[in-house]
Amino acid sequence: MFYAILSGSIRKAVLLSAAGAVICVCRNPIAAASPPAQIPNSSPLAVASGFVVLTQPVKVKIAYGETVLPAGMKFPVVSSDATCIRVKYMGELQTIPIAAARFEDSEPPDAAPSEIPPIVPTKPAAAPTTTPSPQLQVSLQPGYDSRMQGGDISMRELQLLLSSHCSEGVDLSGAGTKIYNGVTYLMDSEQAATNLGLAHSVASRVPVAAPGFPKNSIYYVGYDGAFEGHFNRLYLVTDTANKVVALQLVDEHPKGRWKSAAALAAATWSTYNFISARMRASDTARVQAGSKRQGNIVVIDTQVYQRVRTRVGPKNIERYEEQENAKLFIPTPFARIILHCAQIGLSKT
Repeated sequence: MFYAILSGSIRKAVLLSAAGAVICVCRNPIAAASPPAQIPNSSPLAVASGFVVLTQPVKVKIAYGETVLPAGMKFPVVSSDATCIRVKYMGELQTIPIAAARFEDSEPPDAAPSEIPPIVPTKPAAAPTTTPSPQLQVSLQPGYDSRMQGGDISMRELQLLLSSHCSEGVDLSGAGTKIYNGVTYLMDSEQAATNLGLAHSVASRVPVAAPGFPKNSIYYVGYDGAFEGHFNRLYLVTDTANKVVALQLVDEHPKGRWKSAAALAAATWSTYNFISARMRASDTARVQAGSKRQGNIVVIDTQVYQRVRTRVGPKNIERYEEQENAKLFIPTPFARIILHCAQIGLSKT
């Protein structure tokens, strides 16, 4: 009835006002996200396929604690909206703030994370001038030992586990030190994979953002397999020149291993995977850690247990079931560099 009595000029004014309102709404990126047809350039917020690459580290909760996903890590997108992106990590759905990532359309073959910094060799001035021929040295980025934000607990635990086997310092020696099954310190990672029978596997290079490790200088290449009877993952830890500086084995699904609460009463550690910066985040979990020296290698063993209560007859039985364990092999020259970085990281000056 109302529109029927409007004159032609008034009707035109109303329509023009409505059109102006739509234009104003479209200029607001948040409001414009709801009607995709009004957006001139389609926004990646609407996609539910393709890949996303982290542009900054993101802390997430996992089954038995928390971990930090480093910048440069790539995931397939499950879904997304205007504020966050949902991805799969370790079989779980994780939510990533949209400001901490960028979208990519596809996964190029054998792609390395785009955030990997350029390879820069360590300054040769630190090497002895009397060496008759060039010696292979670890390659780290300038500022590798600058302070990181946070991670004090993991750095203190690294100090406790490593300091009884070696001293803090910048050690450029040790090339060729045997690490594990034909893999040696500063061996090219592709050669190491060949020696381990893993050359056929498809792997990606991921930045390591672990407290205590040289900053912006360390990466890992992960492989699936069967190692030492129960470990299902092997990680070659490399420097910027893709040379092996450490190696880690991980059993992500231990079966049938458990301990009593009394046996874990002294288990006061927090970090159960130093390469992936995984820490327990609940009092219902317990972490055991220990280290030993084997020749010129320091071996760190960690296990995380989750409390489980079961009813047996009239009684509730409490025990801790093992959820993950890791075995980290660190050559003593690189262990000294880690101690050096941890010492600076924990310094308050």
